[in-house]
Amino acid sequence: MIRHYLKLIWNRRRSNLLIAVEIFLSFLVTFVVVMLAVHGADNFRRPLGFEWRDAWNVEVDARIGNLGEYGEEMPPEALETARQVFAAIREFPEIVAVGGTTCPPYGFSEWNSSSDINGWRLQYGVNLATDGLADALHLQLTRGRWFDAQDDGAGWVPVVVNERLAVEVAKGADPIGRSIPQERNRDGTEEPEQRVVGVVADFRQNGEFATPQNYLFRRQRLDDAERRPPQNLIVRLRPGTTAAFEERLVKRLQAVAPDWSFEVTPMVQMRQTRFRLVLGPLIGAGVIAGFLLLMVAMGLTGVLWQTVTQRTREIGLRRAKGATAGDIRRQVVGELVVLASVAVAAGTAVALQFPLLDLIGSISGRVFAAGLVVSAACIYLLTMACAWYPSRLATMVSPAEALHYE
Repeated sequence: MIRHYLKLIWNRRRSNLLIAVEIFLSFLVTFVVVMLAVHGADNFRRPLGFEWRDAWNVEVDARIGNLGEYGEEMPPEALETARQVFAAIREFPEIVAVGGTTCPPYGFSEWNSSSDINGWRLQYGVNLATDGLADALHLQLTRGRWFDAQDDGAGWVPVVVNERLAVEVAKGADPIGRSIPQERNRDGTEEPEQRVVGVVADFRQNGEFATPQNYLFRRQRLDDAERRPPQNLIVRLRPGTTAAFEERLVKRLQAVAPDWSFEVTPMVQMRQTRFRLVLGPLIGAGVIAGFLLLMVAMGLTGVLWQTVTQRTREIGLRRAKGATAGDIRRQVVGELVVLASVAVAAGTAVALQFPLLDLIGSISGRVFAAGLVVSAACIYLLTMACAWYPSRLATMVSPAEALHYE
């Protein structure tokens, strides 16, 4: 039967070519949109690793230029001001905890590094963090501890890694105490050894839609003259604290550091901004894909309608020879399904090149396969829906009328 359908399709290849191209393009566009949507949904269900509710981010501009970034030591007065800022924040009863960080959650700054571990190059995200960040973000320690004052004076840099990086570093053994070498400085000198003191469950800095990755927190001391003070302060508020507290907080910080500037942003607002940036393009692509599918549906229905009208004598002859209305419907729908299968097969062959060309990034094979299956199902449902009414029209023509058709 399929061979017969292919023969019928080939006999009308000129009209069917346009339909096949439309289905082919619709499948590819639908596949990309569905794959990205499944990827986002798959990431959204994973643990985030921190708590964004009742947390604010205070962005600090110390107005010290590039000091602390390219080898110039920080002036002592800047370090003292940073300590006073932390002390002032802790004075408020509305604040439960405060921690400093370089790259805040839902922010737009990222720091990536790599190390030679177990004979191969390992990539991971890096974040500088003060001793209080674990409490400020409610990070979930699974092993070891967060760095604190007992690490002062150590000849190595204490770090806390997430479970993914711990597995890569220790290969099933206990990661606590393991060494992670740092990259060399620009002048070729080596940085101090990094040593794991704790492990957190996870930390996805860019939010719910971000792909899980290896991650490392490196301790930052407020008296470290080689680094600038934290540019972002995460404050954990007591539940029920209102937005009116923001004015009091900024006034107090401005009194302590009159030459510095402070901008407070609730983390819920940062989360909403990140969501809009991620979902906006996806929704736009989905709307475009929807309009494309609608145009394809209208075109398929029109072409099939015209085809059925032109094949009235053929259909009438089949009815006169005993074909039932169900047989006619199955023929019309079957031809279109076979045509759609050819287009979907071609689209699948093109889509399979995406991983080979490294066009899907961190999207897993499971998500890639799910995108193919869902997209193919959408195309088949669309084609069968478009074939339903023309196939019904074909069965409404009586054999006698069809045989006398001119």
